[in-house]
Amino acid sequence: MGSRSGRLVQVCVAAGVSLVYGCAIVPVGDPTVTVRPPADAEPGRWVILDGANNTRDIGGYLTRDGRRVRWGAVYRSGELEGLTPAGCEAFRALGIRRVVDFRNRLASSPLFGGDALCVFEAATVDLLPVGGGDNDPTLPAYVQFVRNNADSYRRALSLLAEPGNLPLLYHCAAGKDRSGVMTALLLTLLGVDRETVMQDYGLSDLVGATTNPQAMIDLLDEVDRQGGIEAYLAGIGLSPATQAAIRDTLLE
Repeated sequence: MGSRSGRLVQVCVAAGVSLVYGCAIVPVGDPTVTVRPPADAEPGRWVILDGANNTRDIGGYLTRDGRRVRWGAVYRSGELEGLTPAGCEAFRALGIRRVVDFRNRLASSPLFGGDALCVFEAATVDLLPVGGGDNDPTLPAYVQFVRNNADSYRRALSLLAEPGNLPLLYHCAAGKDRSGVMTALLLTLLGVDRETVMQDYGLSDLVGATTNPQAMIDLLDEVDRQGGIEAYLAGIGLSPATQAAIRDTLLE
């Protein structure tokens, strides 16, 4: 994995709660409490946003063809509702132009649990809800996420094809499930190998956001069954030209 000098998150202990996605109950920490990763965490991976948790840069990963995912272009995070003044200052310093909120909300607004006002002041916010949808017990959880919310994932990925939207940050509540699916699809499209994709997914565990490795394995297996990432994403409406543009924008 690539490295870059950077600061680590300030310490607090997260309280355990649960979120419900369809019929699946997943334990998570408080997404507004900033949890410190281990002292030996990869430099530059973790981002300080006081009042948010699990904020990371997805850059630096090597691809199979020897290129690297750009640092400072795409970030993933838990929710941004609880940003403190210091967290807002740090958010503005990232220069984020676009924010994608995957939470299942009726409106994009700093009111009633939306992102902090400073997020709306600094960036364009796109509400692309990823909800439970119809539950099919024969399908794994993350496979259902994409099937039931294909348009949200397609639109979020499409934003990354335009350099003017970068840097872009996407988030859900805890930054591990809905954002984890987005990251896995994106890194796989960029040519990052499965082992690294799984390692990146598992980093959420280091800050109290408990992951479900089998759910991610099931999703990546489904991608393979459908003929690979290009065919899989074409199946949700992401054209080959847009996929190529995403690679051009995010690889160096």
